[in-house]
Amino acid sequence: MTLDIRLDGRTALITGGGSGIGLAMAEALHAQGAAVALLGRTKAKLEAAERQIAAGGEGRVLTVVADVNDVEAVADALREAHQWQGRLDIVINCAAPLLAVGPLAEADEAVMSDALNAKTVGYLRVARAALPLIEKGGTGRIINIAGMAAHMLVPNIGVAAAVNAAVVAMTSYLAAEAAPQGVLVNGISPGMTLTQVWLDRHAATAEAKNLTPEQVRDGMVENLGIRLGRWARPEEIAAAAVFLASDLSSYVSGQVLQVDGGLGKSVI
Repeated sequence: MTLDIRLDGRTALITGGGSGIGLAMAEALHAQGAAVALLGRTKAKLEAAERQIAAGGEGRVLTVVADVNDVEAVADALREAHQWQGRLDIVINCAAPLLAVGPLAEADEAVMSDALNAKTVGYLRVARAALPLIEKGGTGRIINIAGMAAHMLVPNIGVAAAVNAAVVAMTSYLAAEAAPQGVLVNGISPGMTLTQVWLDRHAATAEAKNLTPEQVRDGMVENLGIRLGRWARPEEIAAAAVFLASDLSSYVSGQVLQVDGGLGKSVI
């Protein structure tokens, strides 16, 4: 049996595919031959992402406007993606809200419950809607994106840590339940990644402190102790998604890949 990274003939749906890491993953899967459906809440952003992806090669890009907080909208979106190409092989859960920063002991309960609903439960809604439709012949994949806060203690991001840790646990359970159907469920925990959101934050911090954005980034690298000494590019995180989506991951189940440049420091 020859294992291949190509995704020709397969269909992928990426939530949060209109920008950031989700868009990078959509571009990477499309470059390997997959038809990609982008799910998000903002039509204009999705259409801009569609043009960007289509510019890199042949078409086969679908945009689906839906909110992962809406059960019926999620179910309709998954059915639309499946009907579009007559199959659904890969689902990537990447849609996520910006989470509150501050001491966990002071976090409002509504902030925590809203964050869990928007990300962890949102991922579950998508996975549940996908499982009856997803291919069972060996190409079925669900990939959940869980922030590195799930794996390491950083002051004032307790809400993010709890939400992402729940995604990691959910990934393990879904993997066990989907494995008998031949569907592989795994996750990716990205390190500090140069998405537009972070670039804008760096620029604002730099202006406030009379620094350059590069100095802000370098300071964060030093404070966090990132072993590779730099931030990730979105396409580096997307490369892990291509691996998990392809035949190369055919014996990988229930794992969360930490693509973090050495940010995590666990011994085991």
